[in-house]
Amino acid sequence: MSIKKITTKNKEIKWEVYLRLDGRGSSRVRRRFDKKIEAENFVKEFHKEQLDRIQNPTQSGSLLSRLFKDEAEYWFTSARVKFSSGHLIRMESIYRDILPKYGHLTIDKFTPEFLTRYQSQEKARGLENSTINRNIQIFTSVLNHSAKHRRIPYNPCFGHSKLKEDQYEMMYWEKSEAVSFLKFADKKYPKGHPDRWVFVVYLTALNTALRAGEIWGLKPMDISEDGLKITIRRQYNRVTLVYAITKGNKIRVVPCNPELRNELKDLISSRKITLDEPLFMNQNRKPISHDNFIKREFAQDLKEWTKESQGKKIRFHDLRHTATTLFISAGIDIKTVKEICGHSDISTTMNYVHMVAGSVENVAKTFSISLSREEAVSREVPKIS
Repeated sequence: MSIKKITTKNKEIKWEVYLRLDGRGSSRVRRRFDKKIEAENFVKEFHKEQLDRIQNPTQSGSLLSRLFKDEAEYWFTSARVKFSSGHLIRMESIYRDILPKYGHLTIDKFTPEFLTRYQSQEKARGLENSTINRNIQIFTSVLNHSAKHRRIPYNPCFGHSKLKEDQYEMMYWEKSEAVSFLKFADKKYPKGHPDRWVFVVYLTALNTALRAGEIWGLKPMDISEDGLKITIRRQYNRVTLVYAITKGNKIRVVPCNPELRNELKDLISSRKITLDEPLFMNQNRKPISHDNFIKREFAQDLKEWTKESQGKKIRFHDLRHTATTLFISAGIDIKTVKEICGHSDISTTMNYVHMVAGSVENVAKTFSISLSREEAVSREVPKIS
């Protein structure tokens, strides 16, 4: 076994690991890494797996004796209980696509070079980097699971790097744009209109920063007796069409201002919604389909509004970004914003602080507390004798 520094034909510096799986005469493994530490970690992991096999002998097979389809079936059967319903459906789809093509291959074929070729093939098909990475996750998850359960001595994919994914630029409306859109929706769906609920959806999104699934999962029972708070207990899964626990498995509370409270109260009354029915429901009194709502209502409303006002187009999820930036611009402390939005980490909330930097600069230009001005005012105020 050795680690050596090499220069490739493309003049790239690599660190190469060369070893045999079970001593002299056994299958050879050669891996190349961009960094020496990656090569050293691979060797350490290999030694650890070998030691585990000696100390805990099992029916572990070699990489040459195991087929990918068998390990994939073992992984999917035993690990699926850990998946959320939505993630499970996505994994099933990828799984069904990959297995017919690669199930017959033995595990030793799944090297970093193999995955790099796979990446190139999928890129040629026009797939996004994020999609390719999700597909490759099937390979790595299957083999990690088998190595962890000692069905194979180690994961031959170790050391492979994912493709760099383009970061989505979060879009949001300024307050004037949000107000303009709400005025447009209020005019299109006035009080008494059978589709007034559409306006209430927009009003809810822009005042609570709720995720779409959380909006569709709302029920009258979630509104507090005083009407000042809404408790987020569930979300409606757009894929499985069933209620699910909230993201992060955490119940949280969001504010409900007077205008939103009155609109929700009118909606409940006009549509005779019971405590355990969805606030936003279709004619069958089932939760609204998010995909249908985007196609039939939001896309059309956005098109009409942008044509009328020259406002910028955003995604429905960006209403959540808009509400979050407005919370911060209004001076609400970061910790409170984090709790309202349900962010698992404060760093996520801090991203919005950077987004509203321009708004903060505008405040600096238009707002100030001047000591000299205050002193001048105090001198002008007559003393009371």
